[in-house]
Amino acid sequence: MGCQFDQFIDRRNTQSQKWDGVLEMFGEENLIPMWIADMDFRPPQEVVEAVTKRAAHGIYGYVCRPKDYVDVIRKWLRERHGWEIEPEWLTHSPGVVPGLALAIWSLTEPGDKIVIQPPVYPPFARVITINDREKVENPLIFKDGRFTMDFEDLEKHFQAGAKVLMLCSPHNPVGRVWDEGELKQLQDLVVKYDVTVLSDEIWADLVLPGFRHRPVASISEEMSQRTLTFMAPSKTFNIAGLYISNIIIPNAELREKFCGQLQRLNLTHINLFGMVASDAAYRCGADWLDQLLDYLTDNVEYVCQELPRITDKIKVVRSEGTYVLWLDCRGLGLPAEELNQFFIDEAGIVFNDGLAFGESGRGYQRMNIGCPRSIIKEALTRLAKALK
Repeated sequence: MGCQFDQFIDRRNTQSQKWDGVLEMFGEENLIPMWIADMDFRPPQEVVEAVTKRAAHGIYGYVCRPKDYVDVIRKWLRERHGWEIEPEWLTHSPGVVPGLALAIWSLTEPGDKIVIQPPVYPPFARVITINDREKVENPLIFKDGRFTMDFEDLEKHFQAGAKVLMLCSPHNPVGRVWDEGELKQLQDLVVKYDVTVLSDEIWADLVLPGFRHRPVASISEEMSQRTLTFMAPSKTFNIAGLYISNIIIPNAELREKFCGQLQRLNLTHINLFGMVASDAAYRCGADWLDQLLDYLTDNVEYVCQELPRITDKIKVVRSEGTYVLWLDCRGLGLPAEELNQFFIDEAGIVFNDGLAFGESGRGYQRMNIGCPRSIIKEALTRLAKALK
């Protein structure tokens, strides 16, 4: 029997934004979608069975959180990340980005400065500006083959009055897993200027061998009291369409403000199937996740080995976590505004346009390798033909 992740599962005609949205978005159907960050793998069988069993019951009324669900989350964080959280710290939101918006509404005022570190997940900038806050950019620095934080520039923004940092950890799209030394440097600035950190850690479980994710709130008590941590099973177990996130807020005052906003917007209810799937995933999905990480590691290695054989004009920024790769395509010599269209029209591949991640993404593309190896091979074959 072959590897479960090698199996191609046809997702067309399933209302998949990644697959069915290609025609609507790009005007062509025969494109390989390597853009939206969900995977083409089925979640653990226990998750499928739990959702199927609950669906078969036939009544889908309002749901309450199982009494031991908090214990399930606490056990996962303890065993996977060495982080011991208290039960009262845990709340929820219908997704990480809605959670970030709720935090912005509850903890800041219109006109307040919020720092982001581009190139970064596009909704970071959008959720700031659409809510009338001021976006402040602290671009990452590319040095010695990896991206790092610019702490000197970051301190200038804190000195200028920015009181909130929106952190992406692990970082999407550059794939950095911030090490303990970097997080302690960050802590020094956060504590010095009394900054609140909104830490998007949705990729926390998807860290490649040789690296370790450290929840930023676990660095110290001082950091814990200044951090809201946004996690979810969605990326880890490929259940993004079920919309459930876990928000961890040790500071009682910050938690009260966040939960108050949940109540004002009547968002205290939980998605039934999101809860069922999440519970099954955290209880039974550890072995599946370990196998997934092995497969993703091999996918990364495959691209890093094969792409240089095709062209020296596209460089892979080696990922330490996530299932996306950041491709430096500046060597192609194409205007950044035309780059995305080149891959669509000439190679028949849909990546994410680097410019969507901020001006520092100019000339880059984001490639989703959370798919069977056969899809990656076909994409690279098409790319080779397009570059001849």
